[in-house]
Amino acid sequence: MHRTHFPLAALAFAGLSVALAGCGGPPPRAVVKGKVSIGGKSLTTGNVMFWGDKNATASAPINESGEYVMNDAPIGDVKITVTVPKIPPGVLEKMQSKSGKFKEINKDIKSVDPESGKTISIMGSVPASIVPIPEKYADVDSSGLTFTVKSGEQTKDLPLTP
Repeated sequence: MHRTHFPLAALAFAGLSVALAGCGGPPPRAVVKGKVSIGGKSLTTGNVMFWGDKNATASAPINESGEYVMNDAPIGDVKITVTVPKIPPGVLEKMQSKSGKFKEINKDIKSVDPESGKTISIMGSVPASIVPIPEKYADVDSSGLTFTVKSGEQTKDLPLTP
């Protein structure tokens, strides 16, 4: 009599385990695009980071036009930080000259994204100048930048103050 109930109990337990396993997937994400500027001047490089609940974070690079696209922003209330690299005087000029030489030497080398088939830049472009920002924007507790991310795609411009 106990043998006939064991397979039924095992099957029920397995079904419950599968059902529970499906409940704990990754948190939902959204797409957020925007432009980062300070005093009306667009940033030329840097990083935007969203800090959500339960250690959910996402980041996106800032391009030479001051724009960012974050494809995996955590949904809900987030705090935002913005960082810009600090480069000692003269180093930016050296990076720019090496960038040009690197691109000329490696003009025939291509890296292709296997998912989209698009060509991927091996070495990113070096901005003509770096727009500095106050340190407070790099700290999640002092940046003062917040946003409520909703499902889907949305825009969040970040006009920083000097």
